[in-house]
Amino acid sequence: MAVRDVVSLNRMITGFIRDGLGDRALAVYRWMVASGIRETPHTFSAVVGACGSCEGMQLHGRVLTLGLCSNLFVGSALVNHYMSVQSPRAALLLYNELQLRSTAVCNVVLRGLCNLKLTEQLLCSFLGMRRQGLELNGLSYCYTLKGCCQDEEWLEQGRQLHGAVLKAGWVPSNIFLTNSLVDLYSVIGDLVDAKNSLDDIPSEDVISWNSIVSVYAVNGHMKEAIDYLRQMLWHGKMPSVRSFIGLLALSGQTGNLKLGVQIHGGALKLGFSWCSVHVQTALIDMYGKCCSFDCSLAMFNEIPNLALECCNSMITSSIRCNVFEASLEVLYCMIVEGVLPDNVTLSATMKAISLSVSSSLVSCQMLHSWIVRLGFETDMAVCSSLISAYARAGQITSSHLIFERLKDPNVICFTSIISACARYGDGARGMELFNKMVSSGLKPDDVTFLCAIAGCDQAGLFEEGKLVMELMRASRELDPDERHFACMVNLLSRDGFVEEAMKMMELSPLRHYTKAWSSLLQSCQAHGENVLGKRAANMLIDVGQKDAATNLQVSKYFYDIGDKENASRIKAMASGQELKESGHSSVEISNGI
Repeated sequence: MAVRDVVSLNRMITGFIRDGLGDRALAVYRWMVASGIRETPHTFSAVVGACGSCEGMQLHGRVLTLGLCSNLFVGSALVNHYMSVQSPRAALLLYNELQLRSTAVCNVVLRGLCNLKLTEQLLCSFLGMRRQGLELNGLSYCYTLKGCCQDEEWLEQGRQLHGAVLKAGWVPSNIFLTNSLVDLYSVIGDLVDAKNSLDDIPSEDVISWNSIVSVYAVNGHMKEAIDYLRQMLWHGKMPSVRSFIGLLALSGQTGNLKLGVQIHGGALKLGFSWCSVHVQTALIDMYGKCCSFDCSLAMFNEIPNLALECCNSMITSSIRCNVFEASLEVLYCMIVEGVLPDNVTLSATMKAISLSVSSSLVSCQMLHSWIVRLGFETDMAVCSSLISAYARAGQITSSHLIFERLKDPNVICFTSIISACARYGDGARGMELFNKMVSSGLKPDDVTFLCAIAGCDQAGLFEEGKLVMELMRASRELDPDERHFACMVNLLSRDGFVEEAMKMMELSPLRHYTKAWSSLLQSCQAHGENVLGKRAANMLIDVGQKDAATNLQVSKYFYDIGDKENASRIKAMASGQELKESGHSSVEISNGI
């Protein structure tokens, strides 16, 4: 080219950016500045798309030098840049300095805040734009509604925004906005309003069909989801990945393998099981939740190119199906294929190692070293699995060291270390950690309370166990279930409060819980409470009469207290019933099992 002017250079920059060649676009821009060719607003609005965080700040300085900061196109491009590099504060400051604000630049701000999940700032900006009388369109409302869907605290504001949408007259003419309303009410769980919003959409709109199928599937309404899928296919519309993921998730949650196989067939017929990583992951997860490990493994082996999501799903499926060794094989495949693991991969694999029969301290240490090498030693999920794995391997000291190195442990990490203390009968240390957790402002969940009560049970800390139970009841957010009551019954009966334990058994959800009655019967025998023991024995027979081990335990109890008639009668009931095989333990000696 004989003459290179600003117009031709702008076209080159735009072309390079369109083709994804950002480095070349920046090289052309640098040559342009070095040659003394003055930039135009179009130059800046184009080249900023190729800039990173540092280059964007330098370009902003150049804009200020040339006095183009008031230009709407340049300002809009810079606002979009700051949002894309996750600097919303700079983007909002620049937006507020613009003298003219179009609908496009308003949408740039709303889209950026929505993508960054800053719902409060998103709503404040939206309301500020309305107060200033700025012209907003359907896309503006779409971004704001999507932001409300991302945070449960703002769902009610999403409902109020629906009224503003109706008042502005955007529904039902704007299909995208109507679909956003369907998504909003699906997150809320209000299927009536979701269906009413869907009725405003023409039947030929494929997005709305997929939305309603996904809505009913996510909320557990299997029949309605399948009916809408059939209607969708009858109208000649293609289901999306979202529809299949929702239906497969529903199949896994309900354990409906038959439905899952049918959905798999539909996905295979339409070509989704080969081209979509999300559908492949959902299929592996569905078969794992339905305890069909062979199908889950077959699906995994058919994937031509391994993806991280599929590997993670296969590892968690192997844990659900108690095939723990398969998790290590999947991890080995990831290493061979060059797929880098994430925190989910490492956390799940460590859990599989700790639960495996052939687990050893050496295997825990080897994976731990790899975790440190990859830089996940401070990840909460990974550290939680490490704490549990070392505790199961008999290295409670290592568990405490990992926990103490965490700067701000979360509820899961506290629960893991309290559980580790309970496993080793160190209930006093567990209670110290529990009190530290509560004093730091963290709210214990039901598993945390269970581990704390179990630790008190193992250590015989009667008063502390009662305090934990009372604290759980006082929280008003959690109700003790049969697991918590069973631990308390065991704690009470072990300390000789057998009558109080009996009252708790009869008033709590434990009336049909065999293990709790079995534990109470043992305590009655240990403390010589024969009257209460007979009541416990009769209840144990009623709730577990089909279990041979239960019948034998009751028979032995009656024999020990001298009631040979009942002992013979119950022993006869156990004859012919199948007994479980005896359990066994593994011990690691000299790096061998």
